[in-house]
Amino acid sequence: MANRKITPFEAEMQQRFEALVAWALENWPDKTRPLAHSDFDKIRKDLAALAEGDADIGERNAEIPEPSENGPQYVNSNPAPWP
Repeated sequence: MANRKITPFEAEMQQRFEALVAWALENWPDKTRPLAHSDFDKIRKDLAALAEGDADIGERNAEIPEPSENGPQYVNSNPAPWP
């Protein structure tokens, strides 16, 4: 894995995600409970798994009907409490 060359798509996705993280950290409205870079570690791991083809998203979503088949338009696969 460490020797695997990242694709241009992966590089751009990582760059855009880090830009989003920087924006979120700078603009987070609750200054009494600021965000930290570590708050985004889980999504970094998920994005890496997607890029490497290690994620099971296809298998998990295969069980859920498409919206055109009266399935949900969005499935929250990792719910988290609001701060």
